[in-house]
Amino acid sequence: DAIWRNLAQAERELRQGEGLTAEILDLDGDGHEEIWVHSDQFSAIVSPWRGGALEEYTVFATETNYANTLTRRREAYHDTALEQRAETHGGDGGTPSIHDIEEGLRLEQRPPLDANDRALLVDRILPAGLDLNQYASGDFWPVRSWASAHYNHRISRTPEAVDIVCEGGLLSKRFRFSADGAITVGYTWDVSAGQAVDRFAVELSLSAPLEIRSEPSAETWSYPIETVAKSERGFDRTRQGESITLRWPVQLGAATIEIQVPAPLPLAHGEVGSQRVAG
Repeated sequence: DAIWRNLAQAERELRQGEGLTAEILDLDGDGHEEIWVHSDQFSAIVSPWRGGALEEYTVFATETNYANTLTRRREAYHDTALEQRAETHGGDGGTPSIHDIEEGLRLEQRPPLDANDRALLVDRILPAGLDLNQYASGDFWPVRSWASAHYNHRISRTPEAVDIVCEGGLLSKRFRFSADGAITVGYTWDVSAGQAVDRFAVELSLSAPLEIRSEPSAETWSYPIETVAKSERGFDRTRQGESITLRWPVQLGAATIEIQVPAPLPLAHGEVGSQRVAG
């Protein structure tokens, strides 16, 4: 969080007075191009190679990247702890060594894992029988997933908005970015992609709360994103953010999501904008 906050502060200074624009470049060096949309108010990265997911959404006024959440991954020490049957040593009253602690680590069940890297606006069709607990565990098979889809895309620009259309694999995804950082995403999908009882679902993995509206109104699932990591105390469970998933019946064939611009951070006493007033 501190690193992203410093990056937001630096980019805000560099982009003072800039208008809304979009660049195409390979920002993360993975061999695939991303679309970088930015103004003097925000910075966002759309990845056509990842189903049009929003990999970064930084609002300068709040100094927050709302896509900054960790993916829940399998770790070797999870497997060891699941198999571990030995009790922690150190029963002689002394302080347990790091080796004693390691041998005593135990897990009753495997921590939840993610099949796909987390981001904003990851799209799937979920089976009708899936419940929230199973979905939150990551132990499910979607009817269809666009999390790794490779989209064709086109971009149009005006002074007021940047429009990006991503298409491929029975789904069309249309972004509109406004200069202040507001985002509208329109979806159109082929209803044959799932059964009538299935649900078209859009997941946003948020590091901080955002106001999200949908049309038509969606059924919403939410759960905390937590990771389980080894420390000198044993296992630590850390909240990384929150998963918000909007769900619609597949037969609708279309939906729209609006991401509202977050309110600026409150100013501390004696501050004007980003500059502190000398006493």
